[in-house]
Amino acid sequence: MADEQNDVLDLDRIAHAVLAMDPAEVHRLVAREGGGPWLAGPAYGDGRELVVLSAVGGRGATVARGDAVELVRRVLDHRLAEGTLDEQQHDQMLTEAVVGLSGTL
Repeated sequence: MADEQNDVLDLDRIAHAVLAMDPAEVHRLVAREGGGPWLAGPAYGDGRELVVLSAVGGRGATVARGDAVELVRRVLDHRLAEGTLDEQQHDQMLTEAVVGLSGTL
C-alpha cells in the first residue's frame, strides 16, 4: 500500500504549491468530466493520456508521479493561451515546477 501511495501525487497540493491555483479549477481543467477541456487527455501536450485518478474515499484526486510535470506543463500552456499568464510567468512557473516536482520523484 505504501508503494501505491508513492506512485501518485496529490492534485490539490500541486494546484496550491506549484500552480498557485484553486484546486477546483485545476480539477475542472484536467478532468474528463466537469465541463473543462480535459487537459489530461491525448489532444494536449505530448499526445499521451495522463493518469489522473478521481477522489476515492478520504483521498483527493491524484496524478501519476511520472505524469505530474507534463500535467503542470499542460495547465500552464492552457493559461498562457488564454492570456492569464505571460511567457515570462509561464517559463518561470514551469521551471519552478520541474525543480519542485523533481524533488518529490
